[in-house]
Amino acid sequence: MEKETEKDVKSKLVADKDNELLRVLDENGNPTGRFEKREIVHVNKLFHNEVALWIIDKENKKVLLQRRSPNKKQNPNKLALCAGHVVDKETLDEALEKEAKEELGIDIKNYKIEKLITIKRTEPRNHCFSHHYYICKTIPIETFTIQKEELSEVLYMDYEHLKQLVKQNSDEVVFKWEFYEPVFNKLDEVIKK
Repeated sequence: MEKETEKDVKSKLVADKDNELLRVLDENGNPTGRFEKREIVHVNKLFHNEVALWIIDKENKKVLLQRRSPNKKQNPNKLALCAGHVVDKETLDEALEKEAKEELGIDIKNYKIEKLITIKRTEPRNHCFSHHYYICKTIPIETFTIQKEELSEVLYMDYEHLKQLVKQNSDEVVFKWEFYEPVFNKLDEVIKK
């Protein structure tokens, strides 16, 4: 039997993600009872759930970011969070644990996870309820095992610097201030406590 090439593995991952079913929500975030493929959800601007994880080094006032792979269709090479879709009948907690394991190679059950905020985003290709959580713990970079198909690196960035990049709508980050201002207001409370 032939050994799978890296290209074969990437193709399978893309196909798997395209076939994932997302729970469709109404404009208030309530489940409609409908499930649709990811592409249909995005093309038709249907609301769905996403999760995001902030890892905060409170002592040094830094946050963990990850650089998206240059091969990503959406936002290649940009800085983002550990985040992803809530698929099928997953709970928010299950989705958060899955994303941390897949993207960073860590088991977040070992940390105190707190809810930060839920925001409603209506971007051109993404209508979602984004549920943000955080961990206040300096996790050493060498602890992470990144998923090469998704990421090229993880790094800690000064929180205030990140906030300025987002306010300026910098092309270096995926965040848009118009949606993320309430997230940063909540992060201010956590980091400056």
